[in-house]
Amino acid sequence: MGIENTKRAGFFRWLRWKPARFVQLFAFIIMVMLLSPILNRSPLLMILLAAFFLNILIVTLSSAGFSPRRLWLLLAVWLIGTLLDGSALLFGTPPSAHLLSAASELAKSLLLVICVVMILRYVLRSNVITLDTIFGALVAYLLIAFTFSSLYEAVAVIEPASFSMPARAEGGGGLPTGFDLSYFSFVTIATLGYGDIVPRLPVTQMLAILEAVTGQFYMAVVVAWLVSALARRRVESESNRVDRNE
Repeated sequence: MGIENTKRAGFFRWLRWKPARFVQLFAFIIMVMLLSPILNRSPLLMILLAAFFLNILIVTLSSAGFSPRRLWLLLAVWLIGTLLDGSALLFGTPPSAHLLSAASELAKSLLLVICVVMILRYVLRSNVITLDTIFGALVAYLLIAFTFSSLYEAVAVIEPASFSMPARAEGGGGLPTGFDLSYFSFVTIATLGYGDIVPRLPVTQMLAILEAVTGQFYMAVVVAWLVSALARRRVESESNRVDRNE
């Protein structure tokens, strides 16, 4: 049993990296957001998104502890989502492609939910607030927006009339794209409410309400906890400094 644990430890050693893990993931998320409208739904974007979700998976495992059960669960969900996304791109016929695309978005949302929960457990259980902890909280916030974006896209694939879209200069029938729904998701979680994209069906309306409430709850609880933890750390440091001076 001890030999088996040693082998597993050696197998996971390549994942055991901590310096700036959430900082690089945050930078990677920003890069994906900037490149998504440029690449549109191309094979290169599919590869970038596969790397994006794999990066999220690795960073989540590095923060939550290395368990074979967690590893294989997250890898299985990531692989299913990637294969479904690739299949939807290959099969051009609308019925099959739409079903595969919707299933892919649901698999992505499941992976993101698991990762958000694990990252938040790491953040809220941290005894010391570091740059890594702060960026971990920020990454979790962004991943919540991506989770709802995937849910919106899954619904929009099944029912294109789920959203009312503004008229496009290049035409296109006002149908939502993945980038449009990501934009709508981030606008909703920040409660900006520009009103250019409007949910029309009850399911998308309820998802938008749930996302707005989640975003406000996150800011009120997680950010407040980080601020209080930083203030407590400062008070403890001042107290220790006074004790040393005495």
